[in-house]
Amino acid sequence: MGEFFAMGGYAFFIWMAYGMAVLLIVLEIVAVRARCKRARHLAKHSDVHEGGAAGAQLKETV
Repeated sequence: MGEFFAMGGYAFFIWMAYGMAVLLIVLEIVAVRARCKRARHLAKHSDVHEGGAAGAQLKETV
């Protein structure tokens, strides 16, 4: 079992690569959730605050 974790003398590099991959995946999940939450918030509030302005701009172009 010790040989498995030692990885033939390359354990530091291999485990650091695994650790970096896991860290980046977790960071990506957090970033995607934050972007999704912000997009939902903006979509919800843009209808309320900009609905009239968007309708006025549409009438001007017609």
